[in-house]
Amino acid sequence: MGLFDFSQFASRILQFCIRQAKQKKLFSLYSFILIKGMVFSLLSVWAFLEISDRVFHRQTRKFDTGVLTRVQDMHSPLLDLVMKGFSLLGGVVLITLLCLGLGVWFLTRRQMAELKTLVCTALGGTTLNLLIKDFFARDRPDMWAALVHDDLNTSSYPSGHATISLVVYGFLAYILSSQFPRWRGLILLATVVLVLAIGWSRLYVGLHWPTDVLAGYAAGFAWLSACLLTLEVYRKRQRRREGH
Repeated sequence: MGLFDFSQFASRILQFCIRQAKQKKLFSLYSFILIKGMVFSLLSVWAFLEISDRVFHRQTRKFDTGVLTRVQDMHSPLLDLVMKGFSLLGGVVLITLLCLGLGVWFLTRRQMAELKTLVCTALGGTTLNLLIKDFFARDRPDMWAALVHDDLNTSSYPSGHATISLVVYGFLAYILSSQFPRWRGLILLATVVLVLAIGWSRLYVGLHWPTDVLAGYAAGFAWLSACLLTLEVYRKRQRRREGH
C-alpha cells in the first residue's frame, strides 16, 4: 500500500521507545499515552485505507448488499421508531448543540486547551468527512425507501453520522472520564454502545452501506486519537512549565 509509509512510522515508534527506555521512562504514563495514541491512529488509518481501496475498486458490493438484506428483514414498527431516534442522536442539530454546550462549559472554566481541541476535533472531523465524500462520490443505497431523508445532498462514503458521532461523543467520553475517573468504565461502555447504535441506525434507515459506516468509524477514530494525543502532549508540557 503506497498511500502510507508504515515502515517509516514503525521505525519512529521504535526509536522513541529506545530513547524512553534509555531514560527509564518507557513505562511512564506519558509514554504509554503517546505510544498508544500513535498506534491507534496508525491502525485506524490502515483500516480506513483498506476499506477505501476495496470500495474504490467495487469489491464490497456482495458484502454490502448481503448485510443490508439481513437488516431489511429486521424491520418492525417499534424498531423503526427506535432507529430513527438513534439516527437523530448523530444528526447535525444535536451534535451542534452538544458542541456548543461543551464550548460554553470550557469557556466558563477557562479550559482553553480543551476548547481548542473540541473545535479542532469537531470541525476537522466534519471537514475531513466532507472531503472524502466529495472524492468518492458514492451513491447511497436504493434497496428500499429510506425511513429518514437527511443529508441526502452528500454522497454515501463514508458515513458522516458514524464519523462525527465517534469524534464528538468520543471526545465527550474522554472529558467525562477525566472528570469522573471512578465511572470511566461505564462512561466508555455507554459511549461505545451509543456510537455503534448510531452507525447501525444508518444501515437500518437505508441511507448507508455497511462499508460507509465502517470507514466512518475508522476515519473518526484516527482523527479523534490524533486530537486527543495532541491535547495530552500539550498538557504534559504545561505541567512541566508549571513545575519550573
